[in-house]
Amino acid sequence: MKYTKTHKHLRYLYFVLGLCGILVATLANSPAPAQAALMSPPTPDYFGALERADCSQISGFAYDDNAPDVTVSVDIYDNGNYLTTVPANRFRRDLFDAGWPNPNHGFLLFTPGSLKDGRIHTISANFAGTGVALSGSPKFLACNASVFYPTTVPQTTANGQGQTWEQGVEISSSMSGIISKICFWRSAGEPVGVGYTHKGRIWSNSGALLASATFSDNTGPGWQCTTVNFPITASTHYRVTYNVYVEVGKTFFTFNNGPITKGPLTAWTSWFGTPAGTFPTSNSTSNLFADVVFNGPQ
Repeated sequence: MKYTKTHKHLRYLYFVLGLCGILVATLANSPAPAQAALMSPPTPDYFGALERADCSQISGFAYDDNAPDVTVSVDIYDNGNYLTTVPANRFRRDLFDAGWPNPNHGFLLFTPGSLKDGRIHTISANFAGTGVALSGSPKFLACNASVFYPTTVPQTTANGQGQTWEQGVEISSSMSGIISKICFWRSAGEPVGVGYTHKGRIWSNSGALLASATFSDNTGPGWQCTTVNFPITASTHYRVTYNVYVEVGKTFFTFNNGPITKGPLTAWTSWFGTPAGTFPTSNSTSNLFADVVFNGPQ
């Protein structure tokens, strides 16, 4: 009986080999298109997402469900213009934890310096060479955005008339993000040193003090900035101010024709009040030279 089973198995093996030979012969004698159809890889079944685009990185994941061990590349675009191509070959812990057999499908591009120019950039990602967008495209970012800093210079100065003042500019942003710095123009006649500390403040438009930071006063006269890293919400108005002891830089009539928009930021008007450190409630159409450095999204 043992022999008989072996014999039957051999007969089955010969039969299979014979079929293989027939198939090989058929392919050899068939037209090239027929051979290619049988031997070509399956059509890609792409899936992926652009998950993050901010002032630090542009990242997400991409893969081909019909070839999960093959690295997919991603084309990155800025405002519709080709920027670069990156491979989606980075390990992703979340994919590993989700049970993916191959979790190495993440892509990462550290945000290029060319995008950190204060303008709004529209970032999109496509599966390389296909024109097919990843889900989550497009995303918007703006880095190092300001309205007046660092190039605008006051046309004149004003004296505090023996009083201290709190003054600045009302601003808003078209996107949520982070005010990384508060800036102001320190006039040449404004004292510094012991007893003359300058502080930048962020207020709600209704008068609540939201954040403050001290300037080092180690440069100038001219623009000075201090780090605050305060998150703001899109379309919400804030008053960004600083304190003055003697003299302030000023340009008349800046807001006579309405607000000024640059990148995601809009400067609406100026505000001033006395004494220093209090919420300013008097309006001015002059530029009182407070500004921010903004990065978005947060």
